[in-house]
Amino acid sequence: MKRTAALLTVGALLLASCDRTGRTPTDPAQKEPAAPVVGQSLDVQDVTGTAQSAAKQLVAMTDPNSPNMDADLKPLLGLLGMGSAPVRPNSLDLSGAASFGKNFVQGLGGQGRVTTQAMGAVQEALATGTHTYTRNGGYQYSELPRDGYVQIDEQSGVRIETSWKVGGAPTVWVNNGYTYDSSTGQVLPLQQEVPTNATGSVTISGKTVAGLKFSMTPGDCLNTAGPTALTLSGWAGRETNAPAKLDLTYAWTEKDVLLSGSAQYATTKEKAAASMKLTVTGTTSDRCGNALTFTPTRADLTGMLDIPSHKTELNVYLRDLSNLEFSEKAMSAPNALDKIGGTVNAALTFNGKAVVTAFGPLADGGDMDLQPGDQVAVKYVRDGKLIEKKLPDALKDLSTLLAQ
Repeated sequence: MKRTAALLTVGALLLASCDRTGRTPTDPAQKEPAAPVVGQSLDVQDVTGTAQSAAKQLVAMTDPNSPNMDADLKPLLGLLGMGSAPVRPNSLDLSGAASFGKNFVQGLGGQGRVTTQAMGAVQEALATGTHTYTRNGGYQYSELPRDGYVQIDEQSGVRIETSWKVGGAPTVWVNNGYTYDSSTGQVLPLQQEVPTNATGSVTISGKTVAGLKFSMTPGDCLNTAGPTALTLSGWAGRETNAPAKLDLTYAWTEKDVLLSGSAQYATTKEKAAASMKLTVTGTTSDRCGNALTFTPTRADLTGMLDIPSHKTELNVYLRDLSNLEFSEKAMSAPNALDKIGGTVNAALTFNGKAVVTAFGPLADGGDMDLQPGDQVAVKYVRDGKLIEKKLPDALKDLSTLLAQ
């Protein structure tokens, strides 16, 4: 009897997960979003004030002096010079700590970096070795580790550590603009050494308060079209149930360009979160050559920013795109987007209510202005009235309003 009941339960779940008509799941782009409602939706006149209110709320949540601040975050904020904390990094070079993720990729900014000239380019290597600021104000240096970087302040108990070659992974060189060579009077290409698999951490008084992981698949044309794939994840406060967390993923495949990210922050009483996902489907040609071309056919963009009492969501769906090409030649042509075709379905919501919606074909209509999007109906509430305008007119109206 028990076996029969289990089989019936499994069967019911399988049936519930299938479309019994045999049809494919409905594309969200096909359904027109519900229009804003006067008296319920956020009036676009109030968007600026609402954004300021959300920013104020977020500032209050991140105030290091707030009684609701997570206790595990306070030492790290003190390290970054925010608020008061029992950390005194007086001799530790923390010029890069405020942007730890960026400097992690670039080699913790400056200290111990080796500069060489090779093949007509200046190459800046990742910082390595151990740099120690002693309790009596002295400084000590060790060449080890040769595949990582350690910075220690004995007085404050702060230790910053990175490993650039986790699992023996190689590093690569990325073009990073140009620099002036005073010895020769020449302006030379600048290259920065970047890891492909690396980790980093910040420790205060023996307790790890931040961690970062980075991995990258460089591909064959890193310096022209970017990496094939990249992931970045970090946490602050504590690794388990972290009060602050960040994740980023990017990939360029044969058919898609994918980008997604999320961030979370929590006090003892409130939480804030943000997320974004972009998927662009199309055709790539000559990705590693001089005629890189990407021709998209559809795109999906979803985003969310959830601050207490201020939740904003964005959904944009582009379908059947035509006459759109991203290449140096196409984008430099006059009126490059005038002949774009396809459909758009977009909605911006605030606290579950539509603020702005757009729906319709992007192609130019029967008028004489040759402007795409004049068949797209854009709806929003302004001055207590429901407004409907075509895309070009709506963009002018909304941009003028938000610029005030």
